[in-house]
Amino acid sequence: MAQINAWLMIPDPFANALFARPGWDSVTIDCQHGMFDEASAIHTLHTLQAAKPRRLVRVPSNEAGFIGKMLDAGADGIIAPMINSVAEAISLAQACWYSPKGSRSFGPTLAALRNAGLPYEEAAAAIEVYAMIETRTAYAAVAEIAAVPGITGLFVGPSDLALAFGLRPGPDREETEMIDAYLAIIAAAAAAGKTTGIYCAGPAYALRVAALGFDMVTAATDATALPQAATAAIAAMREG
Repeated sequence: MAQINAWLMIPDPFANALFARPGWDSVTIDCQHGMFDEASAIHTLHTLQAAKPRRLVRVPSNEAGFIGKMLDAGADGIIAPMINSVAEAISLAQACWYSPKGSRSFGPTLAALRNAGLPYEEAAAAIEVYAMIETRTAYAAVAEIAAVPGITGLFVGPSDLALAFGLRPGPDREETEMIDAYLAIIAAAAAAGKTTGIYCAGPAYALRVAALGFDMVTAATDATALPQAATAAIAAMREG
């Protein structure tokens, strides 16, 4: 069974705690297209202190300072957008891992408080590092990116990848070229011993791509689930 991921875009720790409560395997705090900034992401990381769900952060860019700050605040993993080359994948890995595997500076602050006495350098060995594959350039180099030491997985951004293929943006793709691309990304990751993830708009499509072989699938987003629930409640009242 694929890891079930929830996507957080609303920067409110109370809302995030409510949304994380049902039992997701992981949640992603979106600092790229969500409304989180550095401070609100740290507040949510501090609020979600349990071992589950694991807390991933999609950072705004492949920038070592922000990546290190999120890991120091306790993120269990990083999803970095627009990784287009081996050099960019190496830079991402370097920012996420301590020496000799990388060049991350040691100073775990909040992260060290979460590990119940376990030395943080041991806990940090279990982080996840996802390179997003969402451009033609990245897709052409996907096998080489997957093979970079320290990259633990590939994450598909369906809207940007669709744009790269000359299609309209949006999740939950059915075009033959998109499905073929997904299968090629899954194969490249498997060949390198890495995992794969993908953003989906809802559980029906998440189940579909899990069956293709994705290891982590986003099944819901707070910014979509909230208005959907409100709309359904209003409709039920008006129809009643």
